[in-house]
Amino acid sequence: MYLAVTAAVLIKGYKPPKPPASKTVKVTETDTVGGSPYAGKTAEDLPKEQGPSWDFYNADIDELVTYLHQASNTFQLRKKELDELGQRIAAERAELASVTQSVVRLREEIDRHLIQIQGDEAANVKRLAKTYAGMEPASVAKVFAELDEKFVVKVMSQMKDDQNGLVLDALAKTDAQRAKLAASLSDKLRLVPTAKKP
Repeated sequence: MYLAVTAAVLIKGYKPPKPPASKTVKVTETDTVGGSPYAGKTAEDLPKEQGPSWDFYNADIDELVTYLHQASNTFQLRKKELDELGQRIAAERAELASVTQSVVRLREEIDRHLIQIQGDEAANVKRLAKTYAGMEPASVAKVFAELDEKFVVKVMSQMKDDQNGLVLDALAKTDAQRAKLAASLSDKLRLVPTAKKP
């Protein structure tokens, strides 16, 4: 049976039946459609100048578009403010980094010039200061002329002021080079932190 139907369809060809002709029904104006502008009209009766669907106007859509424009403007203003704030923060951060580096450089420079007696050498420096204080100022001046200036300043910082004065006087009276040494020692003595002298 299947084969017979298939053969018949292939030989004659299949054509689907035609749909019945549509009948246009006119809707008359009644109580249910009263006042409707298109009551009693068919699709053929609609005005053709109505235009495409994208010309459709709706006040709600206009209001939504206006709101979105305002929100976009607000967002752009806020973004601009945040960008300016970010630039200010970046500039201040760079300035702060520069100041911090300057402070570090100054501290390193002060540490280079500042003469401090470390805890483990303090006892030895005090002992030597006591020894030099008992010597003649001229002899001490000769010894100090041969030692490292930094070490001499450490020792002199532990001696009494009048003893330092006599040693510096002896240095200055010797020759011009030792007078310069006396001036340099005097200058460096002011950089030594004040501490109790023996």
